[in-house]
Amino acid sequence: MAQTTTDVLIIGSGPTGTTMALELAAQGIPFRIVERNARLSDKSKALAVQPRSLEVMSRHGPVERLIERGTLGLGGAVFVNGKKTVDVDLGGVRATRDSHFPHTALVPQSETEHFLADCLYTRYDRSIEFGTEATSIKQDADGVTVTLRKVSSPPSSSASSTQHGIIGDSETQDVETVRAKYVVGGDGAHSVVRHAAAVTFEGDAYPHDFILCDAHIRNSSMPRDRFRICMRYGLLVVFPLGGDVVRLVASRPGEPTTDQPVLRDFQDWLEYMVPGGAAGELFDPLWMSRFKLHHRVATNYRDGRLLLAGDAAHIHSPAGVQDSVNLGWKLARVLRGEQPDAFLDSYNEERRPVGLRILATSDWLFNIAASQSWLWLFVRNLLLPWVLPYLLGEETRRNNAFHFVSQLGVRYRHSPIVGTAEGFTGPVLGGDRAPDGPVVERGEEREEKQKKQEIRLHQLLVPSKHHLVLFSGASPSETASKDDLEQTAETFREENPGAAALVHALMTSPSSGGCNSPSLSCSFYLDVDGVLHQRYGFEDGAGYAYIRPDGHVAHIGPLSALPSLMKWLM
Repeated sequence: MAQTTTDVLIIGSGPTGTTMALELAAQGIPFRIVERNARLSDKSKALAVQPRSLEVMSRHGPVERLIERGTLGLGGAVFVNGKKTVDVDLGGVRATRDSHFPHTALVPQSETEHFLADCLYTRYDRSIEFGTEATSIKQDADGVTVTLRKVSSPPSSSASSTQHGIIGDSETQDVETVRAKYVVGGDGAHSVVRHAAAVTFEGDAYPHDFILCDAHIRNSSMPRDRFRICMRYGLLVVFPLGGDVVRLVASRPGEPTTDQPVLRDFQDWLEYMVPGGAAGELFDPLWMSRFKLHHRVATNYRDGRLLLAGDAAHIHSPAGVQDSVNLGWKLARVLRGEQPDAFLDSYNEERRPVGLRILATSDWLFNIAASQSWLWLFVRNLLLPWVLPYLLGEETRRNNAFHFVSQLGVRYRHSPIVGTAEGFTGPVLGGDRAPDGPVVERGEEREEKQKKQEIRLHQLLVPSKHHLVLFSGASPSETASKDDLEQTAETFREENPGAAALVHALMTSPSSGGCNSPSLSCSFYLDVDGVLHQRYGFEDGAGYAYIRPDGHVAHIGPLSALPSLMKWLM
């Protein structure tokens, strides 16, 4: 039996597992990622890729190519008893204006998995080991011993296989023992990693019977760029998938059945829920399925050297990619000896409350939409036409709702590994997501404004490093000079020689002089129209934001409080 070693073994190659591989690859950490299935799935499965997930994916590849494979969720409408109750316009929500990706992308999960696997191969020259399952997982104080078994032969080496990062080797033995320092379970609802961990999976399955269909549609007057939620005795949601393809998800009333749906079931349901000749005709189905929905969460996302992410940690929560982004850099710091093993406890402390909050909200919305109680249905259908326009018709409430859904509002302010300078009360505090905005690189060859190339702050925040962003301040009387910020950067580097952080300085005045050069301790950029100073709360004076590799603020405060950051880092 072959025996190998690695720092991290990732089990499962869905979006969660492959994102974990991307984060570790960016950090230069040795890892392997294995997947039981013989190839990438061709099933659409989950659809929505939220703005925050698009942001973090863009650090590893051109995420615009992924967006092009679907459609943008610009809004929709809710219908109750065949009558439109409210339009939901997401085209101009203010809650996402500090993101380059302000809209949810409706993209089949199969496309997302292909995109992430391509990024892993093309950017980091790493691959997924398909047709490989974990049959035994045993941890001890020093590591984890995993038995891997080949369950099928991966596709033969070809252009398409190479493109998607598939490893295939006819010489590979059928059984192998791997010794890993840590194992990450990104292997879904039936996770073998979770079963090996000393945790429980609390929750249950909803009693409702759901059916799903992706199919072509014709002769329909339904908008091709808007979703539609229809409620009567039961629930139907229609998502546009681009072109003439739609997804239908229906909650069927009555007792659950084991019968697999056929296209006629969806056509009948569509005509019942969307009357007036607007429904259209379904044809050439791509995928039909019957399924149950669950609401479960692990009691802890960590058991020693076993770590859970995505559906292995929580079901009915679209937060798997964010789990991996949060965990990846922490594993890297521990494996490099920069932090003790206990540092990994912050993963559970930060991410599990997020999962619980999303699950609670999802439960509440789900029960409102899909309950089969006759009494509740009567009350719901009577009140929703009055309540929904109030909840979603007003811009502020609509912005707040989408800020939550987009995951841009996820923050870790109560985490033990973030901080805020005493007395600082800006719009961004320690633990918050770092807002994005336009910047212009300072350079001698581009002194004229029209010749300067505008980029985004997030493009500077590479996932392999921490980042110290210095703000000159926007108030003329309180602005720090270029020399002041350069001296601050030098002091930071001298007092924290072990801090592998990049330093960026944002100026508000295009006439403050200077350009970027190898001799500088930081890179200088122009904050276009002072947008970032406003978003971080430094209009009145200079400041700093120390940003983690996952794009969340580790520490923030006025420039005068930088010694508190130095002390905090020690």
